[in-house]
Amino acid sequence: MATPTITFLPSRLNQAPVVFRGMTGREVALAAGTGFAVGLIPGIVAAFAFGIAMVPTCGALGAGAVVWFGGGVLRRLRRGRPETWLYRRIAWSLALRGFASRHRFITQSAVYGTRRYASVRAKRRALPASSTQPTQKNRKGSGS
Repeated sequence: MATPTITFLPSRLNQAPVVFRGMTGREVALAAGTGFAVGLIPGIVAAFAFGIAMVPTCGALGAGAVVWFGGGVLRRLRRGRPETWLYRRIAWSLALRGFASRHRFITQSAVYGTRRYASVRAKRRALPASSTQPTQKNRKGSGS
């Protein structure tokens, strides 16, 4: 008997669709915006030599290059990771550089130790040597 509801819904139906080069729409926009901003820098320098039209031209070339080449790199980096990995990675790297964020990340690392470990080692050293070595009666192969 058929039921009117779907009993199994694959999880990939809820994922954002891949738009271009293994990136979702938001990732393409993020890569294009980053590439445009990076491309503006040589565009401003080139504007002094060739004219003001070089600013948006270099910005568009930078956006295209980052989307094209960054898609392959991002696809390899994201393989096997959750969907939110890229955004959490960006927020974490901003937190490392001191930019305020609504997320609280652990940005310091240290080695912690317990005093119990040191005290157990001290107790083992405190045992007398005669109690740790077998006597003649307890050894295997003795003559008795």
